[in-house]
Amino acid sequence: MSGRAKPDDDALTGEYVLGLLEGAERTTFERRLARERELQGRVAYWRDRFSDLDASARPQQAPALLWSRIERVISDRLALRAEPRVNLTERLWTSLSFWRGASFASAAASLVLAVAVGLIAGRATPRPMVIAVLQAGDATPGAIIEAFHDGRIAVVPLKDIEVPPGRALEVWTLFDQARGPVSLGLIERARRAQFTTANLPARENQLYEITLEPATGSPIGRPTGPILMKGFALTPR
Repeated sequence: MSGRAKPDDDALTGEYVLGLLEGAERTTFERRLARERELQGRVAYWRDRFSDLDASARPQQAPALLWSRIERVISDRLALRAEPRVNLTERLWTSLSFWRGASFASAAASLVLAVAVGLIAGRATPRPMVIAVLQAGDATPGAIIEAFHDGRIAVVPLKDIEVPPGRALEVWTLFDQARGPVSLGLIERARRAQFTTANLPARENQLYEITLEPATGSPIGRPTGPILMKGFALTPR
């Protein structure tokens, strides 16, 4: 007999398909899955949506330095986390078992992952208008940017970035060629950051980039330093 769907079933289903449910939580979910047809349908749906990851990704060996960075970030997140139940995005970033089982492959696969996270997590957390995966010069994912309806823009670095003394990272967006790049703000080092913008759009294929600038920001209101990473926005489906 089919049970009644719960409000967070979509998030739970996504976590199950991505391998984030563990222990008693996973056991409870699988018991429900064995008897609830609606839940079985949601699992089939999300497995189909995530199949693009397998289709577009070629497995690669992640360097030891990257694992060290991931483990350090996860450790910091777990130390700070107070709520017993967090959203899918947080669970994904803090699941070492997920990252060790993931294929570090093309930027296209990383973008599919970012959008997939947005698809599920949007039910429990504010849904971003657009998501962009910024690629470094070697075409590997360097950062994720999420732009929200209320003007917030979240920047999540995926790798260490060397910032020399007296310099800073400046985040830019380009939505109008006539106006040119617009600065969103400065980051003194590679860390998660959030900016609040006013009257700036967030559109499909809008360019976002991070450059290396003086500690106080570009002196001319335009990028002057090297572009460390860039990428185009995609609207979560």
